[in-house]
Amino acid sequence: MSTVFIPQPTTIEAATSEFHAGVTAVLRSWSALKTAVESEWGGVASKEKAEFLRSHILNCFDYKKSKPSIDMYELEDNLAVYVEEEFSIVIEDDSEKQIAQTIFTMYEHCGNGDFTLSRQIIANASNAVQGGGKAVVQTEGELDEDSDDEMDTATSANVAQEYAGDFLFGAPAGQAKKISTGPPPRQLGETALDKPQPLVDDDGFAVVTKKGKD
Repeated sequence: MSTVFIPQPTTIEAATSEFHAGVTAVLRSWSALKTAVESEWGGVASKEKAEFLRSHILNCFDYKKSKPSIDMYELEDNLAVYVEEEFSIVIEDDSEKQIAQTIFTMYEHCGNGDFTLSRQIIANASNAVQGGGKAVVQTEGELDEDSDDEMDTATSANVAQEYAGDFLFGAPAGQAKKISTGPPPRQLGETALDKPQPLVDDDGFAVVTKKGKD
């Protein structure tokens, strides 16, 4: 018997962290993308191209805005076009539609404080990596009803944040550190943050401060 979820209050930070982790798991579970990156069908920059795809998706889904900047059908097209142009893959199994549907469903659920779907997908992706198997992207209706306890213990808010901050398929060439889990990069048209201004004396010269010894 299925249960009806009642929306729970949540913070933008919590919803964003869970959603970012879920998107990471979804992309890791997409066999077409995984195979393309591991086989370097996009050249030596294949991992970097996968990271760019994730960043683009995350930037389209900002909980500080009233709705995503794209709709589900646009996301489907973007996914199919991107992997074709960057990895020379022609999607024939309609998997891009399932990926887009799952991302939109996850966005809605996380925004309502329901992290069940995102945590289930994270658990599946993690188990597949540990067991060397193939992860399957699940939609809302395919969730296991008896997996609530496992998800609660296996994925906490801290785990979700760490998972979202990790690379999709390993560090791209020249990058040894994890990607930032902070706010998304400044978008075109947004005002840059003000930089601290130097102190200026009465003659208009910048004041240089020296650190004294204790």
